[in-house]
Amino acid sequence: MTISWYGEACFLIESGGTRILIEPPQKESGINPPRLKSDILIYSKSRGNAAAFNESAGETFIIDTAGEYEIKGINILGINSDDNILYSIKIDDIKIAHLGFLNKELDNDQLTLLDDPDIILIPVGGSEILDAEKAMGVISQVEPRVAIPMLYGIKDLKIKRAPLKDFLKESEAKDAPQPKLTIKKKDLTEEETKIVILEKV
Repeated sequence: MTISWYGEACFLIESGGTRILIEPPQKESGINPPRLKSDILIYSKSRGNAAAFNESAGETFIIDTAGEYEIKGINILGINSDDNILYSIKIDDIKIAHLGFLNKELDNDQLTLLDDPDIILIPVGGSEILDAEKAMGVISQVEPRVAIPMLYGIKDLKIKRAPLKDFLKESEAKDAPQPKLTIKKKDLTEEETKIVILEKV
């Protein structure tokens, strides 16, 4: 399984020929959404780009509401969190949690539903979402094997967000950014959470 980051909260998860695209960036963000076909398209907050994607979507399965889904053997659970949806995605026996535009710590019900994810995709840019300190609080709550930050300041972004260095300082992460994360269940053996920084595609 591979995870690639396209800026903001947008990730592409690929496994065995199946592609899951999560939260394409909005036009007003200044970040261009990826022009690629996916089997599953997931929205945490806004479907501003849905029409553009739907024109060529064909067989794409779109998820934009809380609930349980099973597509191509992949189990997806959408969990309400104010005006945001958290997603638990089970693929290749790995549990991934995309926390969308989360702005506070998770409650007990949300933690239970996320069901001990192996990997979390977590906002860190502050303002209307978690800042670096609060993001580390959520990482401590969840205790995943891997945490990948998102929604922080990058080149061309028109939305005000804190830079990645704030989170790196808070998390004491030292590893260099990598183009994508390629991982199997057997790789998830670390006791402590590993912070993985992905380069924008």
